[in-house]
Amino acid sequence: MKSPITLRVSDPDHCKRIKDPFDPYLHHLETLLSFSEVNKLVSGNANVRRPKESSKPYKQMIKTVETSPRAFHIKNRGITFLCASFDLSSGSGAGARQLNIHLDKDGDNDFIDPEVSDAQKVGIADGGHTFAVISDTIRRFDELKAIEDWAEPYVRVRFITSKGAYLVPEEMVEALNTSTQVKEHTMDEYRNEFQPLKDILARSGFDLSNISFRENDSAEWDVREILQRLACFLKDKPALGPQLYRSQQKALKMYIDPKGREDFLALEDVMADVAFLPEFIESQFSSKEHMKTRNRFGGLRVVKALADDYTYPSLNYKTRHRLHLAATLPLAGAFRELLQTDQKTGKQFWIVDWKEAFKRTADELYRALTNNLATVTQVASLGSDPTYWTTAANVILRVKSEMLQERINHPAT
Repeated sequence: MKSPITLRVSDPDHCKRIKDPFDPYLHHLETLLSFSEVNKLVSGNANVRRPKESSKPYKQMIKTVETSPRAFHIKNRGITFLCASFDLSSGSGAGARQLNIHLDKDGDNDFIDPEVSDAQKVGIADGGHTFAVISDTIRRFDELKAIEDWAEPYVRVRFITSKGAYLVPEEMVEALNTSTQVKEHTMDEYRNEFQPLKDILARSGFDLSNISFRENDSAEWDVREILQRLACFLKDKPALGPQLYRSQQKALKMYIDPKGREDFLALEDVMADVAFLPEFIESQFSSKEHMKTRNRFGGLRVVKALADDYTYPSLNYKTRHRLHLAATLPLAGAFRELLQTDQKTGKQFWIVDWKEAFKRTADELYRALTNNLATVTQVASLGSDPTYWTTAANVILRVKSEMLQERINHPAT
């Protein structure tokens, strides 16, 4: 697969660049392209779900292609395509323009294999079924052209760069790929699968109305996000952090598995601490006391300054800045090193005071963030960077050893 992919836009009015309202590094391009041009694109690895040709939407699209091709771009919501960058130039033909889609680098293995989880996400983020219909149409092009008054259909394609500061491709793909089916976590809520978590958090004094357990609920946190954080602390799974950052769905599946759920529930005594460690870290880095030692904190790519102080509901954590989860989850996950399993109950507990451990290591953790941030081109890749996770864990391991040694040297009387 070669980059760039060169496409022909038949009319300049069929293509428009759109400025992102929040992120100057994120770029959008809305286009209307003929099937022949769209067929030059690649499916890539942004959306690994294979199209289902037996599905009703697929069959309806095929019918539209055959019977009312001029209405296809109106009836169909189109394709969202992730790319590294794009550029427009004048092309051949009256009014036509040339559109170059850049995929960052060449090599099929970088983009095609969905199992290469660390690869840069490019390709079809939404509209996989539409893309499959287009491929089918091109294969039958001569047959379809023989139909009286048939015209080659057009489709809307939205190109979006994957290097925005706050763009997490996996999250965007998950949000775009909605369907008429009920989301998995909504059905899990219907089956009361989350009741054990609710009971534990409620006993800690947390207001459960601040967590959405179903689709379309409006709350500060999503239950899948909570499970993602808890999964970083499961015993005997120390290397899962980078994978969990990329996939909340993985954490959900681990929890729904009866064996995996036991490990989640073993966090009962520390669950409220663990679930909201990212917010604690954010509030500490944002505090006026710590800002004095945080050089250019507000200017970091992972930081979004707020107009006013914000206090998280049900938590006594106040912040003036929002940190990207790619920055805070690896730091939070490092505190798993301070957990130990009670051999009698099987529950996990803090072997040392975790807040004191943070106080002692705040500067080192902040340096780990800034140093690793300087080595990545995308903010999102920071959260899946094993080096960042390991660096943070080593910081916490050192303070754990220090605090345990102090306990030996100065036992409580």
